[in-house]
Amino acid sequence: MTESPSAQDQSGPAGTLPLTWRICTAVVGVEAFALLGYSLYLTFRSEFGHPTNASEGVAIGVYLLILAAGIVAAFVGMLRGRRWSRSPAITANLIVVGMGWYLIKADQPVIGILTMIVGAVTIGALATPGMYNALEARHQARRA
Repeated sequence: MTESPSAQDQSGPAGTLPLTWRICTAVVGVEAFALLGYSLYLTFRSEFGHPTNASEGVAIGVYLLILAAGIVAAFVGMLRGRRWSRSPAITANLIVVGMGWYLIKADQPVIGILTMIVGAVTIGALATPGMYNALEARHQARRA
């Protein structure tokens, strides 16, 4: 199966992924480890601090820990250039856009707008046809 010219341009001569993929991978990695750290903080603070409702804090922390594990898995897939990792990364960034909206409504407009911009730009970069073509060409090369 031959590659289209745009896939060759996007993936480079050595089959590397485009710069936008590497930037999106870094953004998803930061999101994953920030969520992982926050979930651990929330869990331990709720359990060992002075919470008003320890069981609720631990439950939310464990839930966020499970979500963070999924985003870390997507991050690892992105590091390896796997095409399946694009969907969970886009889904995670849809949540980031929603968090930005929540921050705007919570009287944090600057942080909210910046959060929404990061999420939207990452989604836009991951959803481009060139990114799809580069990932597909890499997948086909791996199968050959």
